[in-house]
Amino acid sequence: MKKIIYVFLTLIVAISSSSCSDDDNNGLQPEIAETGNLVTPLNNAAVTIDTQSGTPLSFSWTPAQAKDGGLVQYTVLFDMIGGDFSDPIYKAVSNNSGTATSLSLSQAYLNVIAESAGIAPLGTGQVIWTVQASSSYYVQKFSETFTLTLTRPEGLATFPEFMYIYGSATEGADISNAVAFKQLTNQMPGDNFDPGMFESITYLKGGEYYIANTNDAETASIYHLNDDNKITFGNQPTAFTLDEGAYRVRMDLTHLTISFERIENVQLIIMANQLYKAQLTYVGNHVFEATNGYFEFLTPGAPEAPSWLAWEEERYRFDFELDGQSAALGSYHNADMNASVIEGYTAYNVRPNGSQPASYYNTYFLAPGVTQWEGAWKFPDAFNGNAFTVRIVFDPAADSYYHELQLN
Repeated sequence: MKKIIYVFLTLIVAISSSSCSDDDNNGLQPEIAETGNLVTPLNNAAVTIDTQSGTPLSFSWTPAQAKDGGLVQYTVLFDMIGGDFSDPIYKAVSNNSGTATSLSLSQAYLNVIAESAGIAPLGTGQVIWTVQASSSYYVQKFSETFTLTLTRPEGLATFPEFMYIYGSATEGADISNAVAFKQLTNQMPGDNFDPGMFESITYLKGGEYYIANTNDAETASIYHLNDDNKITFGNQPTAFTLDEGAYRVRMDLTHLTISFERIENVQLIIMANQLYKAQLTYVGNHVFEATNGYFEFLTPGAPEAPSWLAWEEERYRFDFELDGQSAALGSYHNADMNASVIEGYTAYNVRPNGSQPASYYNTYFLAPGVTQWEGAWKFPDAFNGNAFTVRIVFDPAADSYYHELQLN
């Protein structure tokens, strides 16, 4: 009898263990059952990099398959001849956030890859590339490796941390006080910056300016705009002839251009009724400020409340004009404030009380055509019906632009 009971219990334990194992995996098998094949560029293709061209190079491959038929994502890996991709010189997720079987790579990024492989300007050399497939936490590299020959153009592929302008037209009369520019990266939806795109929010007036790669006079390389409006090496000034005011200045070292977009009419806007509660002006050193802000949170039936409002409402962002066109500055929140549009950031959809993430007040240029509720922040409780000061700080040395609220 004891033997029968023992065998019966052993069987139950075995069945239970098997059941738990199936439950833990939910019956899924995300391992890569089959990798794909590389398609384009063809093996041993040769490309002459043209950073002045807007035409990307397309890398493509056939799909990989997960055992359970689930989603497979792709990363394209590049390495030097003889490398094994264990420490690639460059990698990029495929189009559509890694789900497409293709990658469109700009000429500027091809130049970065070539430089990382040790190919000198105007030189020719080779790299290898392949694709890495992932499903859940399983990762598998394609068995194929293709060779790509690259010929580089003149100029830089990697860039200094900051660029600078100085001179009588700028906020920095001499190089030691030069106005800094930060290099932009692709963070927000709609961003599509090539390497070497620098930006500064600054004030300009009639006069002259110089472009420099450092604010150290002893080591600086100085540049100017030539007759073709291209950034060119040479210690001579460039005239600034646009209207005096605050500008978003973008310096594109890949295409050797500089652009000036006037920033005007910066306002803190209540998103529910589109009324402004602070008019900000440029006060210098990359900062817009208003010291006379005031807002009473909207409640149902209040004079400024929309007819549909059924709760207390306090969401805001900033609207402004960029070269005469409507534009917006906002947060990384989606329209419902329940997710971040920037990977790695945490949504925070309640009034800030000190527990909000450090990134909460980060401030971004929103893409044209954003909807009414995208990019919102919420006022803290203490600002309801109290005068306040608001500042937008476009500090090029900060990890992100940000804004500050302060009770008067």
